[in-house]
Amino acid sequence: MYDEILKECLEAKKRLVALFGDLETYMEFMTKQQEKQMKQGIKYVDLPVVPIKKQEKPNT
Repeated sequence: MYDEILKECLEAKKRLVALFGDLETYMEFMTKQQEKQMKQGIKYVDLPVVPIKKQEKPNT
């Protein structure tokens, strides 16, 4: 399972490097884009990787 995830991550990194030249250039691009959108009023929320199940209220 982890090997498959690692393989997908490495392939994604290769695609990003092919598009932007290196990963640092991509990160700079994304940071500038995010800062620009935040100035326009778009808010960002860091979401957890695994969805958190809401606790059900007990019926009393």
